[in-house]
Amino acid sequence: MMDLKMFEIDETILAHRVEGKAKETLIEHSSLTLAYMEKILEDKGLETIIKELILEIDSNASQLIFAMFKDAVYLHDLGKKNPYFQANKMENKLFSELMGASQSSEHSFGSSTEYINHYMKKIEPLGSRLERERLKFILLSFSYAIAKHHGRLSAFEDYREMNFTHLKKFKIPPFEFYILNKLLFSILVSSDYYATTEYMADLKTTDFGLIGQTKKQKLMELFEEDEIIQNIRADRVEGINILRSQMFLEAEQNLKANLDKHIFYLEAPTGSGKTLTSINLAMNLLKEREELNKVFYIFPFNTLVEQTRGVFEGIFGEHLDVEVINSITPIKEKNDNEQEAEESRYQKSYMNRLFFHNELVITTHIAFFNILFGTSKEDNFPLWQLANSVIILDEIQSYDNNLWSYMTKFFSIYAKALNIKIIIMSATLPKLDLLIEHDDTLFVDLISNRANYFENDYFKKRVEIDYALLEYKEIAFDDLKEKLLEESENYNKILFEFIKKQSARAFYTQIKEDYDFEAFEVYELSGDDNKAFRQKVINRTKEDVKIIVIATQVIEAGVDIDMDLGFKDISTLDSEEQFMGRVNRSCKKLHLNPKIYFFNMDDEHGIYKGDNRIEFNLRTPKYQEVLKSKDFRPFYDEMLNKLKNNDQNIEQGVLGNFEAFEEDVKKLNYKAIQDKMQLIRSENFRLYFPFALDITGYDFEELKGIDEFLDEEGWLDGQKVWEVYQEMSSIEGYAKQKIQHYRLNSLMQFFTFNIIKYSERQVLPHYSEEFGGYYYVESYEEFIDEDGKFDREAYLAKGESLFL
Repeated sequence: MMDLKMFEIDETILAHRVEGKAKETLIEHSSLTLAYMEKILEDKGLETIIKELILEIDSNASQLIFAMFKDAVYLHDLGKKNPYFQANKMENKLFSELMGASQSSEHSFGSSTEYINHYMKKIEPLGSRLERERLKFILLSFSYAIAKHHGRLSAFEDYREMNFTHLKKFKIPPFEFYILNKLLFSILVSSDYYATTEYMADLKTTDFGLIGQTKKQKLMELFEEDEIIQNIRADRVEGINILRSQMFLEAEQNLKANLDKHIFYLEAPTGSGKTLTSINLAMNLLKEREELNKVFYIFPFNTLVEQTRGVFEGIFGEHLDVEVINSITPIKEKNDNEQEAEESRYQKSYMNRLFFHNELVITTHIAFFNILFGTSKEDNFPLWQLANSVIILDEIQSYDNNLWSYMTKFFSIYAKALNIKIIIMSATLPKLDLLIEHDDTLFVDLISNRANYFENDYFKKRVEIDYALLEYKEIAFDDLKEKLLEESENYNKILFEFIKKQSARAFYTQIKEDYDFEAFEVYELSGDDNKAFRQKVINRTKEDVKIIVIATQVIEAGVDIDMDLGFKDISTLDSEEQFMGRVNRSCKKLHLNPKIYFFNMDDEHGIYKGDNRIEFNLRTPKYQEVLKSKDFRPFYDEMLNKLKNNDQNIEQGVLGNFEAFEEDVKKLNYKAIQDKMQLIRSENFRLYFPFALDITGYDFEELKGIDEFLDEEGWLDGQKVWEVYQEMSSIEGYAKQKIQHYRLNSLMQFFTFNIIKYSERQVLPHYSEEFGGYYYVESYEEFIDEDGKFDREAYLAKGESLFL
């Protein structure tokens, strides 16, 4: 360990203080931070990964660079010897007369300066001028993590006066260098947080939520004991399960033959059992690769999260530590020790969420991208947890396709650099590696003969497609009603999808009031429905009733619904296939002749603005055949070619020229990269309506133990939730406050609806007050119906009436 005395640090220099205990010296804090870094490196198997990454960047000075990497963590607080910090922040009387003219307690930038000065002395005698400049550039990049360890990463170029003219001559691989620096920042802020928490809260972190060898063996035993898995292994399957079983086994076989690869494609038809197959793949990777120690399951929508958690818990029970991490799921409170103080329990629970201390983490694409490309400490805390992990990415085609080439490049480098095994799965899976240059050690298809599955009648003919309504030059609601009336005698469960909310609402109103359909229950589903109402409709479709559901695109993915007949306004080919997965999903209704009619009503260009898929649609017979055949390769070939062309043209695409993007990576422009890799670009006004919601019969996790929020009838009272939310800042203890915040978020989702924010000057037509990012609408009665559905049109019309 480096002696801190060479930096004029002794036992008189303090790092932290808290009431009721001895002040912590800087030597103690630095040593503890170093110890946590060493634990992270050892437990996650990161030292080898970091050293190999450094070798990719500079093989000549790798030992020096590794020392610089570790010392950036160890020396991160050297600037705390600042007399003003000592006197003012630490109440260190030894320094009260030494403050001088400085009135700043800043220490991060000062720490980076001390670190730079120390290593400059080691670099100056080395090699050629170019080699020295190269090492100085690496040193400065590492020092940036120190300078920002209490803030967020931004543009490295703005950090200190630097000369970027030699950047090309340095020949530093840009993406690997970006990842190395992000990893350093992640380890630094994490080690610092762990060390600080141990002192401040007497809470030692001993478990990062990793899957050890003994646990792997137990999980594999439980998986193989599952009845479905036993039937697959024993070949006791029939009907569609024969195909599911074949796909399960083929994917497993191809995985085992390619364990050296990093990115695995699982292209599987809707209804083929992708979830179970992916779990098997993850289990096999854990079993076959000793260094792998954590699993991430990444979804595009929160609606898929709970279903998947249920599958894992059904197989593994309490033997696998599963945690859902998103904005609307309460933090799982840890209570391992009844004697433990309440504050420590809250702190431990909050840290588990913050650092992903779980063996299996289920989260969203947005959270995943925040880890990869985010700039805040909170974004970067769990980055090191991705190393030596299995990551399952579901429905990847839902990402903004303007980002595909950029994210594929990053995925490929992250996977190889951090030894991540990524399973990408979907029914419509673009071969993203065609967009980038790569070697043969990265990508592999787990399904060798896709035609064996996609062209089998169980999948290919699960639903009949009818394009007759596409022949209408202009189709009206009356045309749809006529076809619906014609078919309603043969089908009990009927699904419509419109691409505009206004169209869905207007058609719903007409059908609801139409005498011809009085035998049917009629429901509308859109993004303006709360979680409880959505579940109510889904549950109703599973009962023995005649039902018509009129929906927007919320129905396409993550909704466990199985209908007999479908009607859909065309949009993109991926969406058409997703919709088809909602009809005869179980493949048990072939006797009903399940059918889907596609029609063309609303212009998709405004809704899918900038989406490269919309020109390859069902108006063209070629793509009608693609959808029928389930061979999406012609569709993706044309689309990927278009994306390649866009990437070469500075005027096209969201990101513009790939070379310009790579320049940002080279210069470590963290903020620009974060901005460019955003999955959702629109901002929203969050409206909050304090109505009461009947939650009888719902078994949602967030609705357990919430008696304080119920009214006299046992309904969830939005007003009570709001009042507690307003009082939240008075809660003592930061961790307890954050846990309460997540808990309230999970309840507030039932009463919250978003209005897109088009400009900073835009105003809302009606609200009572703004608090904590929410716009509280006290007089809500005309906008919310008895089911808690939000009437968006009525709300927006309120604004229009103000100008009449």
